[in-house]
Amino acid sequence: MTRAAVWALRVAARVVVLSVASVTLSGCGASPPELGPTGVDGLTVPTPSPDPADFSGDATNQWFPLAAHTRWTYRQELPTGARSVVAEVLPGRRLIAGVGTTPVRWQVRSHGIARTAMVRWYAVDSVGNVWWFGQRVSAHGPRLDRLAARSFVVGSEGAEAGLVITADPREGDGYLNAQQPGVVERRSTVLSLTGTVATSNRTFHGTVITRDLSTTDPLHTVQTYFARGIGIVAQEDRASLPRFLALVRVRRG
Repeated sequence: MTRAAVWALRVAARVVVLSVASVTLSGCGASPPELGPTGVDGLTVPTPSPDPADFSGDATNQWFPLAAHTRWTYRQELPTGARSVVAEVLPGRRLIAGVGTTPVRWQVRSHGIARTAMVRWYAVDSVGNVWWFGQRVSAHGPRLDRLAARSFVVGSEGAEAGLVITADPREGDGYLNAQQPGVVERRSTVLSLTGTVATSNRTFHGTVITRDLSTTDPLHTVQTYFARGIGIVAQEDRASLPRFLALVRVRRG
């Protein structure tokens, strides 16, 4: 049975990856494509001392928009069942390392009760790259990201800011999402700019697909799908006990 068939069976047709040819080819030993002058060129990733001047203005990122009050509702399939996950851009800003960041709260909802898993802080630089400046993980809350399971804040105890996604993603680019020795070292590689993924409500074409890894949890590989104008629409945690996240709806701020 192919991996695509296993995927379809496990999620009972709620999430189906329809086009992964460009992803599977990346691991076949072929020569990498020639990269154009975009992507991460000219960026220091991770950066130990972000310059606040680089984050001035009102630039946005089409792959991960962060307008206040935007809310994404997901269904997450676990080996033990399913649950609802809600991410919401909160109003207000938090100053981290001199940069005004945008908080996004992630909650797990079950039986009418919402439990906060984490709050993450992001900042968009002047050209539209999204940087990750830290997170507060609830001590007794549900776990959502096994590749980054601990709290950290850029500028504290050696934590450095990394990229979530660039303004102009480029197939083959790789970069750290965040780094703090012994706490977090999460990194992404752009596998495709033309991915297709279907959820129970919609089929998304032309998605950016990243493969996410961490030295702190080397047994896990996460594949994330970003859709233009929406953000994360699906995510597959490829572990011995896999998890699947699929967008149900989005309410824009």
